[in-house]
Amino acid sequence: MEKLHLDILDQERKNIFQKLSAFRSIGYLSGGTALALQLGHRVSYDFDIFCAKEIPAMFAAKVQKEIVVRQVLVNNSDEFTFLTDHDIKVSFIFYPFDLKKYVFEFPDVPMELISPLGIAITKAYALNRRNAWRDYVDLYVILKKEITTLENIVNAARIAYGELFNEKLFLSQLLYTQDISKAEIENTQMLESATLFEVVSFFEKEVKAYWERKL
Repeated sequence: MEKLHLDILDQERKNIFQKLSAFRSIGYLSGGTALALQLGHRVSYDFDIFCAKEIPAMFAAKVQKEIVVRQVLVNNSDEFTFLTDHDIKVSFIFYPFDLKKYVFEFPDVPMELISPLGIAITKAYALNRRNAWRDYVDLYVILKKEITTLENIVNAARIAYGELFNEKLFLSQLLYTQDISKAEIENTQMLESATLFEVVSFFEKEVKAYWERKL
């Protein structure tokens, strides 16, 4: 496996990443940071840890033994999200879908990471429920780099989420960016070019080709 792009993390985030080793038995790193560590395409600030089991009632106390918790944002059986003393957001999220085959261990890394295809699946599922610019650019980079194809993402998402995943809705959401604010785009710090025009044009071609191949 290729080395991770640890340079996308500042020193405080590197410190938090190391401390996550205490929780490697309960989950894996997902989301934009997991992808950015593997592809080096953008700066990502938060840590999202997907857990196979619900978050236990006393989990907050366990976290506080390892990491300084300045503020708790969410604390229930589905999610424990907090800010560290350096305002780094960390989320432990109950994720009941089986994505184990996309999770890998990297040498000298404190926690397992989900692969780019695995992340693409979660982003496709998320787009059924929200419009976030970071999801668009992450999917854009994954497809642009030819790490996988739109067909693979759709097929894998169907297997992972069953009837909860809607192919037509996902593909239509890829083409709908009107709700994305200029501020959201500007606040996403890209290390590789991904303008709104580039992303929209790319997805228009990809989705059109996808449906043509299905005819």
